[in-house]
Amino acid sequence: MNTPLPKIASLWIGDQLSWLEQLCLKSFADRGHQVTLYSYVEIPNLPQGVEARDAAEIFSSDIILRHGRTGSPAIHADLWRLHLLAKTDAIWVDSDMYCWRAFDFSDPWVFGLEKPQVICNAVLRLPKDSTVLQSLLGFFEDPFVIPPWFPAPMQDDLRQRAAAGQPVHLCDQPWGLTGPYAATYFLHKAGEFKRALPEPVFFPVDYQHRNRILRPRFKSADLLTNDTKGVHFWARRLKPRLLERDDNQARKGSFLHQCLLDHDIDPKAAPIT
Repeated sequence: MNTPLPKIASLWIGDQLSWLEQLCLKSFADRGHQVTLYSYVEIPNLPQGVEARDAAEIFSSDIILRHGRTGSPAIHADLWRLHLLAKTDAIWVDSDMYCWRAFDFSDPWVFGLEKPQVICNAVLRLPKDSTVLQSLLGFFEDPFVIPPWFPAPMQDDLRQRAAAGQPVHLCDQPWGLTGPYAATYFLHKAGEFKRALPEPVFFPVDYQHRNRILRPRFKSADLLTNDTKGVHFWARRLKPRLLERDDNQARKGSFLHQCLLDHDIDPKAAPIT
C-alpha cells in the first residue's frame, strides 16, 4: 500500500491569483498532493485541484503586517506559516514554489538550503513540539524584537531607541527579519540545521540566476538535478520582469513556458498585474 503524500498548504494575501501562482499550486495537485490555499478573502480563480480555506482559521489578524519600506505582506506570511505548522501536519510552500517531483517526505523536518549556511523558508515543515518552532513562535510574540543575529552595532542602536521610548517595530526593521534568517538562527541554536536538504532539492536555480528559467537556451536538464523536487520562481523579482519586459508571457521554449504547457495554464486568463 502506497503511503499518502503529505498535504501542501500556502497562503495568498489578495483577491486574485496570477498565472504564476496558478501554475505553482496546480503543479502540486497534478503530482498527487492534496493542496490547500488559505486566504482572508475569497479567491475566484483557484486552479483545478486546489481547496480554499479561511486563513483566519490558522492565524486571525485585524491587520495584514507589511514591511514598512516595501509594503510587502511577507512578514504576515512568515508569521502565519509558523502557526500553520503548529496546527497542521502540512508542508508549507510559497505560492511561487513549483513542484517538479512529488514532495514524498515522511520526515517531520522538511526545509532546504538556499545558499551555504542559510535556509529558505519557501518550503518548511517542523515538528509541532520542536524547540525550533516553539522558539520562533515565542520570539515573535514581541513585535519590537531585537534579533540576536543582527550585527552588534545594529542591536545596540535598536536597544538605544527602545530605551529612549521609541522601539522599532519588526515591520520597520531590515527586510527578512521574520523569514529565512530567523529560521536559520533557531535551527542552528537547536542543533537542527544539519537536517537541511542541499540547494538542488528546492533551489536549483538560485536568486542570482533566476532569469534562466525565462531563457529558451536553458532546458530542464541544464537547470535541475536528479535530486530536485521543487523550483522556486522568486516571484517578487520575476513577476515585474515578466510584466515589464516579456508582455506577461513566458518565452516559448523556456523552462517556464514548458511548465505552463505541462499543467495547462493560460497566462492570458490570469495576467500578472
